[in-house]
Amino acid sequence: MRPILCLFFIIAQLIVRGQSQSSPPAASPPPAASPAATTPPAGGGPGSTNPPAQPAPVVRKGNFETEFKMKSGSYLGFGQVNLGLGEVAVKVTVFCENKQSKGSRLEFRINSPKGKKSRRIGTLKIPYTGDTTYNLKMTGNSKYSFGVHDLYLVARGSQFSITAISFETDY
Repeated sequence: MRPILCLFFIIAQLIVRGQSQSSPPAASPPPAASPAATTPPAGGGPGSTNPPAQPAPVVRKGNFETEFKMKSGSYLGFGQVNLGLGEVAVKVTVFCENKQSKGSRLEFRINSPKGKKSRRIGTLKIPYTGDTTYNLKMTGNSKYSFGVHDLYLVARGSQFSITAISFETDY
């Protein structure tokens, strides 16, 4: 069963990457302007050359290949997860730049993200991580976390990001 879950997450990451990538570059370079249509170089005579301005690179902190921005009430859902006899652990890599993130947490719920059908099987407190990511692990073994259920990761409190999720067997 574990190889199937790993394959599922690989496929999910490929789908997310495909949706977040920009369109491919054009197959041929743009046509060159004719000499009559060019403008003289700025600030100089006929012999001066100014290199074209390069845009500044965008600097982003953390691992943003796969990022799920979570705010209070948002959730990620996984259908028909086999929690076995409660020996499944969920490892989550989080990223939180908000220093006032007191009370941020990630709830693990089965069957529904909210309402009467929903049952909370665990909670992780999300710490302030600055510009790094942090690994958290929620182990099962609750009296309700066995068998096959829809699993929901529900955000509460301040905003944070999830950059990786993995299911592990925890014997």
